[in-house]
Amino acid sequence: MSDHLPVDPALVARMAAASSPAAMLRALPLPLLISVRARGGACSRVAAALAVEALPGHGPMVSSPVGRVIWLRPDEWLVEAAITPRDALLAALSQAVGDGTADAEGAVVELSASRHVLELSGPRTRDVLAAMCTLDLHPRAFPVGHATQTLLARAPVLL
Repeated sequence: MSDHLPVDPALVARMAAASSPAAMLRALPLPLLISVRARGGACSRVAAALAVEALPGHGPMVSSPVGRVIWLRPDEWLVEAAITPRDALLAALSQAVGDGTADAEGAVVELSASRHVLELSGPRTRDVLAAMCTLDLHPRAFPVGHATQTLLARAPVLL
């Protein structure tokens, strides 16, 4: 069973209308997205709960049996979970940071319903993104497997 949320049919239609053979935009099913804030010893406990050696720093994403772990800021990571029991993962991460206790070293918040996941593909993808943001998207500056936050047409996004 998947924890993915269904894609809004109206959004699918708008993405199709905005696409061309040079740059195709489509909405993807929404994965389980979890914000994990952690500091101190909680970082190693969160890494253990996600079955990764260490939480990633700025740039490269880390793959885990759970899904992908993406650095957002010095004490925050986004977990994009693949097929996994939602409640069990949230409980394990909350326990790792001590969420809800007096000596908590972080917090865990599910973000799934507050985000959209879009895929832009095609031969002009980089041109479209470059026209909308100020990042250098050349592969030597932004290699495959890296993530960063930016603005696209004044909307906050995670590339």
